[in-house]
Amino acid sequence: MTDILGLINLQCPNRMQELNAKRPLASEPFGAKFRLMDFALSNMVNAGIDTVGLILPFHSRSVLDHVRSAKEWDLARKQHGLYYLPMDEEDELLNPQEGDIYSYYKNLRYVEAGQCRYLLLTGCDVVANIDYEKVLHFHRRHNANITLVYKKQEADCPGEGYILKTKPNGNVTAMKKEDCAKKGDNLFLGSLLIDSKLFLSIIRRTSIGGKWQFLNDVLADNVENLRIFGFPFEGYATRINSVNSYYQSSMDMLKLENWREIFHQDHRIYTKIKDEAPAKYMEEAKVTNSLVANGCIIEGTVENSILFRKVRVGRNAVIRNSIIMQNTNIGEDAKLDYVICDKDRDIQPEAVLEGTEKEPLCVIKHEVR
Repeated sequence: MTDILGLINLQCPNRMQELNAKRPLASEPFGAKFRLMDFALSNMVNAGIDTVGLILPFHSRSVLDHVRSAKEWDLARKQHGLYYLPMDEEDELLNPQEGDIYSYYKNLRYVEAGQCRYLLLTGCDVVANIDYEKVLHFHRRHNANITLVYKKQEADCPGEGYILKTKPNGNVTAMKKEDCAKKGDNLFLGSLLIDSKLFLSIIRRTSIGGKWQFLNDVLADNVENLRIFGFPFEGYATRINSVNSYYQSSMDMLKLENWREIFHQDHRIYTKIKDEAPAKYMEEAKVTNSLVANGCIIEGTVENSILFRKVRVGRNAVIRNSIIMQNTNIGEDAKLDYVICDKDRDIQPEAVLEGTEKEPLCVIKHEVR
């Protein structure tokens, strides 16, 4: 699939301010050892796309530290490979533009130089394992200008998103931004395949016409003028648009069928490699229905929880229904229930931290507990 150019917009709004106000959504930890950007990047690589551009967010240090040369994704190449597309003008930092069209406009040279017939454009807020080869075949079969990947919702999904209305053949007749996707709605997953020449033409024209949002101001207003089709994705997919959705999506990974669908397919999800010793379970450790990453040392009880790398659980400590990020020490006799703990934290011995399933307690960095 070398005829497709990849472009990932990492400038997604950070809707997890309660946990970390400066870390971009793209580098938010997920699933014990991954970052959210890993899914978009791995899905492209698995489809044979050998040129991928990352539109960097304002706070990009964690993104650069995670991706580095992109060796883990086989994108560290002399030709093609990974391209960083940073904010490189003072005005971008002092007076950020509304919407995403400006970001695409200033990076049109990347699309032109790629010389590919198609452009695959995605965000970084979706957890899914998508086969883009099937999307390409669908796009060609329907002679589409644009193909949008969507998921028919099995339950209500709070948070802003675009709802698609389609004909039986997949032709999109309307798309509208809603605050909550209802059960049965076709929720756009943020991935679209578009003819590169059409993308270049649209962005050039709209950049001088007072348009700001590519989806809302361009596609939604032109469903009758363009051949826009919707590709129905039938696997597991979830959008991260709040702390609650992050928590629920993380807990979904404790269900074996979801874990296998996301991580145990022929299409792997790649991430930054860290060589850690295997997790150690001491004599009094009790662990049930949990994900435990390498480097952890457990002396207490862990139930229905996710522990990232190098978490230490002290003697008689109890962790339930929680997400504990890397390099965190849980003191002896501490009790945590429905907690999301950011990385590099020290939870004091005998501390009692409790949230609820709907409102998990967020323990941020540098916060005294």
